[in-house]
Amino acid sequence: MRKGKASGQWLLVLLPLAVAAVLRCLYVAKPDIGNDECFSLFYAQQSLSGLLHGLASCDNPPLWELLLHFWILLFGIGTVSLRAMSLIFSVATVVPIYMAGERYVARHAGLAASLVYACSTFSIFLAHDGRVYSLVGFLSAWSLYLFLTLANRQGGVRHWVWLAVVNVLLMYGHYLTFWVIAVEALIVLVHKETRKAMWHGGLLHIGVLLACYIPMIPTLIGRFLESGLNGTWIERTTSVDRLYYMFCCMCNAPVVTVLALGLMIAALTMAIISRKKNGNALRLTLFWSVPLLVSFALSFYRGFFQDRYFYFLFPVFYISLAAYAVAVAGQCKWLRYTLLAAMVLLMALSVKPDSTKMRYGGWKGDTSAVAERINELTSSGGVNVVLVPHWIDKQIVYYLDSSHAAFASEGRIEQPVFEPYLSPQGWFYDGGELNPQSDTVLVVHEQWWDMGYVEQSLSDLGYHQVGDERFLQLAISIFHR
Repeated sequence: MRKGKASGQWLLVLLPLAVAAVLRCLYVAKPDIGNDECFSLFYAQQSLSGLLHGLASCDNPPLWELLLHFWILLFGIGTVSLRAMSLIFSVATVVPIYMAGERYVARHAGLAASLVYACSTFSIFLAHDGRVYSLVGFLSAWSLYLFLTLANRQGGVRHWVWLAVVNVLLMYGHYLTFWVIAVEALIVLVHKETRKAMWHGGLLHIGVLLACYIPMIPTLIGRFLESGLNGTWIERTTSVDRLYYMFCCMCNAPVVTVLALGLMIAALTMAIISRKKNGNALRLTLFWSVPLLVSFALSFYRGFFQDRYFYFLFPVFYISLAAYAVAVAGQCKWLRYTLLAAMVLLMALSVKPDSTKMRYGGWKGDTSAVAERINELTSSGGVNVVLVPHWIDKQIVYYLDSSHAAFASEGRIEQPVFEPYLSPQGWFYDGGELNPQSDTVLVVHEQWWDMGYVEQSLSDLGYHQVGDERFLQLAISIFHR
């Protein structure tokens, strides 16, 4: 390819970058700060030793909170500043998707895959979330690109170095991203051509990863034992619907999901029948399908099959879709471009950039409106407040305390760390003893939470419900005696 033509091809990446940036910036400040964002915000403002100590007993490795710690020092803890880093990583993920598709699938496959990603509603949803998920999606896409480069014998020492850096960051980003390292090792073992290209370097690579992760191994073992023996807050999978839901998260809408699954089944069937070897298509398929399907099977035993936890597979899936379209079209270029264009068009038509209208796991309500209403109801004094369940205190306090000073305290967030701030104002936690002193009690609760035990406790104290105000996620029930 001539130099000028190659430069023109690279200019095409500006299109998906622009689309991704516009769609992610449109509503970044609209959703209120959510409970999980407050979790990261709380730890990120602690001292580095307090941050590491606090997260050691949580299901979160420390990479994101460490980055956020220094980010906050520069840009503060406002809604946009908190989410800006996540948004940047989300937009930047376009680049490795484009590069992997163009170099290891087919011409314009990278453009199509990156446009599909740019129009992914779920990717936009996580770009509006000040959490680690956009970062691990970015790192996973780069890990795939570097892995394909080495597997195709087009890389050298510097690619091995960068792969080690990316994979170490993945390991410190989220526990489930260990799947990336595991599936890369699996591909080396089961695929002959990959094994020839990467065997010796792969052994050294695994050794480097283990050495770099030594400080986290005790924590990792403890968290896996805790989750394996006692389970997690996520319910166990009971039907295949959860797997279909995950594909819908990847594909925006059912019609796109059907097309994507149809392309995948057709491509894999044609590969089996023709027995044609396509090393990159096989690598791509193993890269996303093994972690997803094995995790889905395991989730019938222990609940952990949460949509955002597997976001690191989404960029790989979009590249794979482009590969399936190319495989189905074969040598027919007009069919190839038709299928690629159809994928992009359907994703573009079904994208929803407003995160307040999305109902994925961890969706955000309008907590600021709830806090404003609480202030109105308590402005005259003589009103007690009960929080149900106790963990919603983080997002409520974020909006009640305009200075956010309560978020600068040290401690573990599993404990009611905001109680010193709330108790003097007459607030109670649902897990504590209710002893309201006023004639009016506000119960601030998640709408779907079982309120029976709180209502019974208040009834025993002589209170009866006189009102109920509902918002998106939360509600305020008013009791009087």
